[in-house]
Amino acid sequence: MTAATARGSPSTEEEVREAAPSAVKALLDEADTFCFDCDGTLYQAGTLLPHVAEAIAYLRRLRKKIFFITNTSSRSREQLSAKICGLGVDCSSQECIPSCTFTADHIKRTHPDARRVYVIGGQGLVDELAQVGIESTGGPSEDRVQFSENEFTLIAEEIGRNSFDGVVVGWDTGLTYHKIAKAALVFQQHPGAFFYATNDDAADRVGKWRLPGNGPLLKAIESACAGCAPFRLHRAKPFGVEAEVLGKPNPAYARRIAEWSGVDLRRAVMVGDRLDTDILMGQRAGMRSLFVLSGVDSLREVEETGIRPDFILPGVGDLWSSRPGSTVANL
Repeated sequence: MTAATARGSPSTEEEVREAAPSAVKALLDEADTFCFDCDGTLYQAGTLLPHVAEAIAYLRRLRKKIFFITNTSSRSREQLSAKICGLGVDCSSQECIPSCTFTADHIKRTHPDARRVYVIGGQGLVDELAQVGIESTGGPSEDRVQFSENEFTLIAEEIGRNSFDGVVVGWDTGLTYHKIAKAALVFQQHPGAFFYATNDDAADRVGKWRLPGNGPLLKAIESACAGCAPFRLHRAKPFGVEAEVLGKPNPAYARRIAEWSGVDLRRAVMVGDRLDTDILMGQRAGMRSLFVLSGVDSLREVEETGIRPDFILPGVGDLWSSRPGSTVANL
């Protein structure tokens, strides 16, 4: 029985702090691999959370394997590594597996003949698709494109002349009506096009505010698909009007990482701030789960959702500041 469940889940943050040393001891004894979510877990926007760098360095000294797994698909694994290193945490690109990396790998394995897709998303998604030999149009190159009603016919004719194997949607801060319309045209003119999303997260926390995630954007594209390509309404994913979501909480994401790295998921822990993505994926994949209170969800959501993590800590930094024998006080 773990520290988080020995007395039932802690109901207050004070109880979490009191239980932190025993939770950390159990984690260090029971886990060989730590898979960290990023936004809300390691950092918020451009600010590293307290003692994260010390915690990661401490785990490395204990020879624990480290991976960084995020649903944010706007950065490639190299770009994610650069961000984390820039915040003062040592990591390599091989340890970074953002959802765009898994998405590109899944599409290549599932649709080996795919050659071109339309992308709504960031440069990281475009780059990861290119790494597996899939050309993409759209993405950041169309962030500021607008069109008139007359130009729409020309766009439709162009999409019809070219081949498209599918539409892939990731978080896109430059989402426009133009991009939604082009995706709808791909669905209309290429009936066999697949439809994938890197994630459907509702929101992320930045400071005390919540920032809309990919989920709200995806709803607009799914609605356009249903309205403009109704022949897809009764088809199964990924050929219907709803995207097949590949990121967390999809357990195939964790299992693919285990295949790449040789990790035993029974001795791995998924660390994150969201119950419905991070913690749920860990549970579905047969991993341990560590929920931290530094991001989107709180103890209240543990009760409301019924998703009960194996461990709860105030933050990732407690893996260092609450370690056995530590005299460092939590900040």
